[in-house]
Amino acid sequence: MIFFRFLTFTFFLLTIPLEASSLLEEYWEAIQKSKDKYELDDFSPKRFRFGFDSNAPATIYKDSLNHEVFWFCQKYIAKYHTNFPYPRLKEDIRSHLTDLYGDLSQNFLSGKPSFTCFSGWKNGSALLKIHFFLNENEFFPFRYDHYNQNGQLYLTEEDETKNGKKDSFTYYTNSGCPKEITKDKNDFGGIDEWWYFQNCKLIRIEYDANENGFKERICYYENNKENYCEGVGEKEEREAIKFESEERWKDALKFYRKSLLEYKKEVSNGTLRTCSLLKKIANIEYNEKEFTSFTKTLDEFFSYRVCESDSLDVLLYKSYYYLYVLNDFQSAKESYKKTAEIYRKVHGEISPEISLNLAYAYLMAKEPKACLASMEKLNYKRLMPYARFFLFYYRGSCELSLGNFEDSYTNLKRAQLVGGEKMFLPIVYYKLARASYATKRENEGKLWAEQALFIDLELFQKIETDPLFLPFLETQSGKSYKSKYYLNKVRKP
Repeated sequence: MIFFRFLTFTFFLLTIPLEASSLLEEYWEAIQKSKDKYELDDFSPKRFRFGFDSNAPATIYKDSLNHEVFWFCQKYIAKYHTNFPYPRLKEDIRSHLTDLYGDLSQNFLSGKPSFTCFSGWKNGSALLKIHFFLNENEFFPFRYDHYNQNGQLYLTEEDETKNGKKDSFTYYTNSGCPKEITKDKNDFGGIDEWWYFQNCKLIRIEYDANENGFKERICYYENNKENYCEGVGEKEEREAIKFESEERWKDALKFYRKSLLEYKKEVSNGTLRTCSLLKKIANIEYNEKEFTSFTKTLDEFFSYRVCESDSLDVLLYKSYYYLYVLNDFQSAKESYKKTAEIYRKVHGEISPEISLNLAYAYLMAKEPKACLASMEKLNYKRLMPYARFFLFYYRGSCELSLGNFEDSYTNLKRAQLVGGEKMFLPIVYYKLARASYATKRENEGKLWAEQALFIDLELFQKIETDPLFLPFLETQSGKSYKSKYYLNKVRKP
């Protein structure tokens, strides 16, 4: 009997799936895919799965993942960097794990999806550090630090664009300070930027964007801050910056365009400087509401491959372009989702502006649940009145689409109390009227409907076809507005 109970208990334990950390699971799978990508021999022990159900999850412990990364590193170095040793003895392995690798899993759990591989260390041998980052679901190397036999860093090779090619090379002095950096920023294959340092501080950057041997731009620095630049289009840009500081936006825009024109005469292909000037132009056009010019500027911006990147500025313009210029709500929501994610990683917080634009994109794409989810973490108490208005308005609108009329009424009433621009008031009143009638607040609904129609009579078309407004249409006020609406339609040419 006792044996049967023990057997039953054991069977019960074995059939309970152990809870696995989904995040560690993702990193484990990324390591396995990376092994396949780089064709590394995999002699690591397979994970056990408990229970008779093949779908039962396995538990991945932090130490297991740490060792898996360590062995990935050793196999990678042994295959692709054969001139560097890797630790083989137990003492060396233990030393590497403790002193160099540390708790990699904790870094992963802290939101740092990267790790560093170390070659073995022997007296008289050089040392190599390879930094990997997670791109989608595989790890890629993007930085290589080279140390000499004395343990001094003398060269860093980096893939700044993370496109699989080394494009930045940093050379160091014996004291460990950068001496010179050469870069291939335009991705043409040759060096087009030279960064020079003195006493560990940046003093000068020289540019040859079209790689014709003529350095069209030189910028000088003091205390690692740009002091002034010389070269093609620089005089015009300095004037533009001066006008910008004086808030003379039209003049600033004029001289930024002149600067771009002069620069393109020398460098016809798109470069990062081209992108920089276009962004400055687009920024002023956007703020000055010159949307026709803004659209053309963005079209030119996106026509240059070098401008297409995941930078926050680019994505903000791109998202705005989709949402407000093209009215492409599907593309806008995807772009704003990516923008929100990058902003959070860069700044460590949520951007209310990006979240609200994302909510609007979801609202217009008729995805009210996603609309509400995008605003969940916004605290209205920390928002300025203008942003607070849109928070309540979008919440109310999305709740209205879902048929959550009571919540919709509450949020729309808050939006009305906060107050927004006059152009938004009619639609707020109209939606408040809908929510009021849906929640049996007929007197209030009548009041909001009248205010909406008083400002914008065209809203009657929506009211007339909405069953919720039947009580209003039967009132004297509703009949009066109906007459005005159709009389107005007859009078229009």
